[in-house]
Amino acid sequence: MHIQFFVPGLLWPGLQTEAPTRGLETPALARLLGVAACELAQGQGGEVALLSAFGLPPASSLAALRRLGEDGLQPPDEASWLCADPVGLRFARDHLLLIEGSELDITVDEAAALIAGLNHEFGAIGRFEMASPYRWYLGLAGGTPTTFAPLADVVGRPVAHFMPEGEGAAEWHRLINETQVWLHHHPVNMAREAEGRQSINSLWPWGAGDPPQAALAPATVVVGDGSLLRGLCRSAGVTCGDQAIDALVAAGDGALVCVDEAADGARHLDLGAWQHALASFDTEWLAPALAAMRQGPVHRISIHAPGDRATLVADLVRPRLWPFWKRRVPLQAFIARQQ
Repeated sequence: MHIQFFVPGLLWPGLQTEAPTRGLETPALARLLGVAACELAQGQGGEVALLSAFGLPPASSLAALRRLGEDGLQPPDEASWLCADPVGLRFARDHLLLIEGSELDITVDEAAALIAGLNHEFGAIGRFEMASPYRWYLGLAGGTPTTFAPLADVVGRPVAHFMPEGEGAAEWHRLINETQVWLHHHPVNMAREAEGRQSINSLWPWGAGDPPQAALAPATVVVGDGSLLRGLCRSAGVTCGDQAIDALVAAGDGALVCVDEAADGARHLDLGAWQHALASFDTEWLAPALAAMRQGPVHRISIHAPGDRATLVADLVRPRLWPFWKRRVPLQAFIARQQ
């Protein structure tokens, strides 16, 4: 049995943080890193790395795949899809920084009112729709050659460095500015500002790409959550669930386990949340997997951990586990090397 762990954000990205693993206990991870074949590869965004895990090229439409994983939306038509997620913008020193919608406490009623207004005001460019209060889509009549930065890459960073580029970029800059002006004057945001809440003052378009072909199942069972992962699983015709490690081992089928909590902490540079996520991953997933390898059911454990600056790839087959004299290697050793 082969257990694959997909753990974006495993490598802490903050260069200014001294010894981010100080006080963090991950003995199972240190043991695996000490005996596995490990390498640091080129950095990669988590979404694109997930495409690769399902056998899809990086130019595939992330928006179309994420939308496929949503419940309650109409089946896709011939539209070319973009994610058009609601975000907040705020000034910090000399930069305009982005706050993702999941941090804005957007209500369903607020989102529905804004979506209705966007379709009334900007319906000529396409159809806006809402899957959740902070996951929105825009169906375009035709594709766009413009290059967009994934939302996860922009969170907490200067927006000016990530604006649309390439052919048609100027038109998208204009559209973003127009929607910002419209959002600023909308009653939803006027009420939020009156209550002292961050306004929903911009949209972030991203996820454009080629219509995706059918994905390939990376394992018999996939464990994880999130609309993009569900969309990939639906495309590949593979089960996507929330089985615990004991159930996976008992079934004996190969599994891909996607653990996103560390990515959330790393994206927001929340060291406490990041450490908590890694400690949980070590205790709830990695330690039981290593125990199952010692006992026999599991013959291989892999970790694929994409990050902004580097991607950690570790591969452990059972014979490499036996040399007890090999020293444990702390995660900090790989974090330092990516710098």
